[in-house]
Amino acid sequence: MQQQRTRTVPMLALAFLGLALIGLVAFVLLPSGSGNSKPAASSRPAATGPVKVRLTDFKISPSASAVSAGKVTFAATNTGKDEHEMVVVRTNKQPSQLRKGNEASEAGSVGEISETKPGASKQVTLNLKSGRYVLLCNVPGHFMAGMYTTLTVK
Repeated sequence: MQQQRTRTVPMLALAFLGLALIGLVAFVLLPSGSGNSKPAASSRPAATGPVKVRLTDFKISPSASAVSAGKVTFAATNTGKDEHEMVVVRTNKQPSQLRKGNEASEAGSVGEISETKPGASKQVTLNLKSGRYVLLCNVPGHFMAGMYTTLTVK
C-alpha cells in the first residue's frame, strides 16, 4: 500500500503541472477582455466599402475602426428604440473631453447623419483627411450615456 501512495503523489503533481501549462498557453493565445469592453482601434480591419454603422440604445458600432483618407460613406441603421444621430468630429481629444454641459462639443464636425427614427437607415458620404475622429450621438442625454466611439483615418 505504501508503494502505491509513493507513485500517486508524483503522478498528481505531473497532472497538476500539465493542467497549469495548458491554462498558461490558453491565457497567452486566446483573446482577453470582457464582452462589455469596446474593441481597440486596431481590432477591426480598415473598411474597403461603405462603413456600416449600428446605432443602438446607447452605442455606436461601426463595421470598421479605421478607414483610408478620402471619400468615406457611412450607412447607419438605427436598431434601437430611440431616435439617434451620428455626428463625425475630427479631434485629437478623447471622447470624454468633448463634453460641453450635458452634450458634446461639435467643434471640428465634418458632417453628420441627422436624427434617424428606430428601424430607419440613412447614409452620408464625407471627404475625410487623415487623423482621429469621434462618432457621437448628440441627441439630449445620449452622449452622456456613452454613445460615442473613435475612428482612425489613415
